[in-house]
Amino acid sequence: MGLNFLVFMKSIFFKQLKDNLNTLKKGSAKTVFTIATTSKKEAEPYLTPIRRSDLFSVCGCVIFEQSILKEIVEIIDGQVDYIFVDSEKKIPVTIHPKLNVVETGNLSKVCFQEIKKSRILEYKPNDITVNATWSFLSQKLNFLSGKKVSILGSGNIGSKLALKLVECGVSVSIHRRNSYKGYGISQGLNFIKPENTVSNITFHENILQTAFMSDVIIGASNGVSIIDIDIVKSIKNDAIIVDLGKNTLTQDAIKFALDQNIEIYRTDITSAFEGFIYEAIKMDQILNSSYGKKDLGYCQIVGGGYHGKNGDVVVDNISNPKIIYGIAAGDGSLKRKFTNKDKDKLSRLKKELDL
Repeated sequence: MGLNFLVFMKSIFFKQLKDNLNTLKKGSAKTVFTIATTSKKEAEPYLTPIRRSDLFSVCGCVIFEQSILKEIVEIIDGQVDYIFVDSEKKIPVTIHPKLNVVETGNLSKVCFQEIKKSRILEYKPNDITVNATWSFLSQKLNFLSGKKVSILGSGNIGSKLALKLVECGVSVSIHRRNSYKGYGISQGLNFIKPENTVSNITFHENILQTAFMSDVIIGASNGVSIIDIDIVKSIKNDAIIVDLGKNTLTQDAIKFALDQNIEIYRTDITSAFEGFIYEAIKMDQILNSSYGKKDLGYCQIVGGGYHGKNGDVVVDNISNPKIIYGIAAGDGSLKRKFTNKDKDKLSRLKKELDL
């Protein structure tokens, strides 16, 4: 691939990035830009689609080298309300001898150093994928307990999903090419699962044993076509297949599954993604307005879950209180009996707040 072509592709990327930002800002909703990466490196960075909800509009990019990050930040900083940056370390350490630079692949650190105008928050895309897949399976299957789910590829996403499923009573079978790691992962997950969970996570070296008579088979091998026609033949007739890692099925397996009316899905993260953004923005608002303590002179008010001292007045929002919940007992609970001093505080606060 020639240098001129790479420069050309880079110019197209940045032009489309600016166009997306201009489109994003057309509306009254909060604007969000996401910066993510994946462990599966691709040739060029790419932009993610513009998504809109009632509360926010979001677009973003997926990058594979830290070197392009500063250029992106220079364009987006101040152009959006929030910038969400992938906090997971996926890019390896890279040494550039000619530039005398060592890149650690830590995107969030660079963003927190460089971004000055937009509000920056961290996020974990892999966890969003796990939550979206769990939610899909829970609703698609009606209930999870007693089902057998096989996960082919027990890396970051596959392992987290396995734990989430086994906690719901799912019998989980996992497979990984590195059997030493596979056994270790299954043992570790079984060790930390809730004590009263009777179902288990089982590792199989043989991939057909993993998939045999599964209700669900999940390809989580990060783009490796691990699900072949023999695996599809080994699952239940009414089973479903989730292509979580994308392109985890061979072409023969896809054809056979569709001919047998076996449903194949790719995880749609829309609901989990929008839910997370709402959660993160709401937490940001809570921390900046509701959470903490405030001295009113005659009393301290606390809110947002802040652990108050004995005698502090607990309210809904320290910046603009509308509800008084009670008087803190100092041990995390509210007082059941008030002293005269407590009553005076409440009376004066109610009067000042016109409650």
